[in-house]
Amino acid sequence: MKEKLKQRKKIVIIICAIIGILIIAGVGIVVVNSKKGENIAKENTKTNTINANVDKINAENDKEIQEIMKQDASGDNVPVPEGYVGSSATGENEIDTGYVIYEGTEPVTDSNVETAKTTRNQYVWVPVPDASKMYGTDANGKKWGKLYDFATSSSNKNYDELTGSYPKNWSETNGIMKISSSTSYREPDVVRTSDINSKLKTKRLGVESTQEFLMQLEKEFNNMIKSVEKYGGFYIGRYETGNLGEEKAVVVKGNSDIIYQNWYEMYKKCKELKGNNNKVETSMILGSQWDRTLMWLVESGDKTKEQICNSRDWGNYYDSTGEAEAGNGTIRPTGYSESWKANNIYDLAGNVYDWTMEANSSNNRVLRGGYYYCSGGSNPARDRGSYSPTSSYSYCGCRGVLYIK
Repeated sequence: MKEKLKQRKKIVIIICAIIGILIIAGVGIVVVNSKKGENIAKENTKTNTINANVDKINAENDKEIQEIMKQDASGDNVPVPEGYVGSSATGENEIDTGYVIYEGTEPVTDSNVETAKTTRNQYVWVPVPDASKMYGTDANGKKWGKLYDFATSSSNKNYDELTGSYPKNWSETNGIMKISSSTSYREPDVVRTSDINSKLKTKRLGVESTQEFLMQLEKEFNNMIKSVEKYGGFYIGRYETGNLGEEKAVVVKGNSDIIYQNWYEMYKKCKELKGNNNKVETSMILGSQWDRTLMWLVESGDKTKEQICNSRDWGNYYDSTGEAEAGNGTIRPTGYSESWKANNIYDLAGNVYDWTMEANSSNNRVLRGGYYYCSGGSNPARDRGSYSPTSSYSYCGCRGVLYIK
């Protein structure tokens, strides 16, 4: 009997122990679940806060965009930055054929357009439906400009039949861009042999070292891309930059002071084109912007890929065919001939080479478009030349661009 009581007591103790363990475990589960629930709640609150901030930023961006949006002659939207007006003159107010903006607030109409062309800085809107075709990001997170070659035909697997373009010095796999040669064509980058500290200081570019200059170039590039993605394009100088020998450069018709300055001086002049307007930034054109502009000319139907590769009939060359007086191997003032125009942009082909931000090797910057004393077939709008940025030349000028902040 005593033995049975002992066994029952043991069983009761075991049962109580099990019940105790289950109770503790249950409490633990409740505590864990409670803490897990708290963490989830915190994460949800954090996520909701982030989403709210994103929505707020998007709303603010949408508001900024809507405030400056205007309609062109076809009813399409185009951003016109504060301090500029969209042209209402015939032939200048449609995106597909070159939407022109003028610096200042006075309206531009058929009655005053000819005066405005020679007195007010002008830019043409270049739409960019897909900014990823203008830049890529490498494995280290750096953004690079996508540069292109152009041909009437090619066996390159990435050849675009419509525009005649294909990648130059880069490839992209799974969204990661790779520069095939760090010493060949590229942007943004310094050319270290030329961009030595002493030269940068003497040119008053706002930097004290080559490394600072690289950081500045990368920041400018990233800001440009951000603007392109936000507004859907950028503005290109309607004319080659003038008044290069003066304190203040211009982008107007009929200017002859477009040569004999080195790359550094022209870079500085293009950055200062915006004046005191803090709603925009201006700079020297990038190679990726040049290439995008050529693609757009073909996409819009204004030029063919054959004309990008042979530009005799729309540029100032010694063998140009666009005008009775032709080029005849002579430099001309900006906007000299209506035949040398593409979607309201003058002299992309010929007249003077235009310096760009594109780098090549450790010595040179890249010029585009050919010039007056060469052939429109050998040195067309797609053409690249590489020269030392420390020297000035009688056939090298530059072209500015503008983007909205």
